[in-house]
Amino acid sequence: MTRILVSVIAAALVLSSCRNAGNNQASGSGVDNPVAGRLTIEKEKNYFRVTVSEPWQNSPGIQHVWYLIPRDSAVPSDIRETQTIRIPVRRMICMSTTHIAMMRALGADSLIAGISGSSLIYDSVVLEGLRRGTIRDVGYEGSLNKELVISLEPDLLMAYGVADPSTGNTSRLSETGVKVFYNADYLEEHPLSRCEWIRLFGLLTGREQRADSIFIRVSGAYRELADKVRNGITSRPDVLLGAPWEDVWYVSPSDSYIGRLIEDAGGHYIYSDMTGPNSVPFSVESVFRRAAEAELWINPGAAENLAGIAAADPRLASLPLFSEGKVWNNRRRVTEEGGNDYWESAVVRPDLLLSDLVSIIHPELMPGYVQFYYRKLE
Repeated sequence: MTRILVSVIAAALVLSSCRNAGNNQASGSGVDNPVAGRLTIEKEKNYFRVTVSEPWQNSPGIQHVWYLIPRDSAVPSDIRETQTIRIPVRRMICMSTTHIAMMRALGADSLIAGISGSSLIYDSVVLEGLRRGTIRDVGYEGSLNKELVISLEPDLLMAYGVADPSTGNTSRLSETGVKVFYNADYLEEHPLSRCEWIRLFGLLTGREQRADSIFIRVSGAYRELADKVRNGITSRPDVLLGAPWEDVWYVSPSDSYIGRLIEDAGGHYIYSDMTGPNSVPFSVESVFRRAAEAELWINPGAAENLAGIAAADPRLASLPLFSEGKVWNNRRRVTEEGGNDYWESAVVRPDLLLSDLVSIIHPELMPGYVQFYYRKLE
């Protein structure tokens, strides 16, 4: 499978919309208004009860419950050892770039023992760890190096499931005693919901207060900017999202992660009338009918320039916004190997991500702003 195809499929999954699956309970952490729908953190007397609801796509009713217990505390008699995670963890394997970003934001990168897919990493510190051998690449779900995972002796492997992982290599690791935690941050439908998962990493690494501080600061900045946009605009430019792959255009619903970003940034998504739990495949021709009236084009696949878009599908060059050069992509921070910081640190900086999009959609509200994740394609 080519890198481009992997990127397109990953984008379609990440941008898909997901219903809120649960109600976050007060954790006693100082975060008064939790927003994550799939993560519940409950503070008990001497441990935390963590529930992940619907941990992968199309998993209604499924819940994973974990008990985070301090190392110096006894495990209560009514809790199975297989459901416990001793905190703070000392070694963790991160199977997603978003997990890496949360560990780095907390200053807990020294606890990362392994990652999945070194070519997809952007962070220079983690890349240096890979070069030195202090961090190992354990491979992907379909080609996971089980022996290497076991040899790294992780306290926890932070995984994610695109589909039911019960028969996959990651799931079978549990049989060896490796604790496998399925993280559903990528399925959250709002940028702040994804960001709030940093609270889980704060508990796991003994950095609870730092995690709460980051979330409170970032969510406050995001909401302040969203309010500024809402109160300061008189129009909403029509926005086209994505790009086709082999004559299929996977369209994100309006209540998806990226759809909500466009809404908060003051844009009008051309598929604002479409809601649902997943991206929907359309023919290029059907998208063209709506795209002809769009004023801005955002996230056109892996394109680095306008010529790349035209080369991938010459029909795209006939769109008015293409000829007018009104195309932006999240490719400002990309390594030579292909690691893109948009898929990494943006999970903990949705305020920066929103700022970028506001500067594209309503530049009059952001004079002199230099985009962090995005750049205009020439």
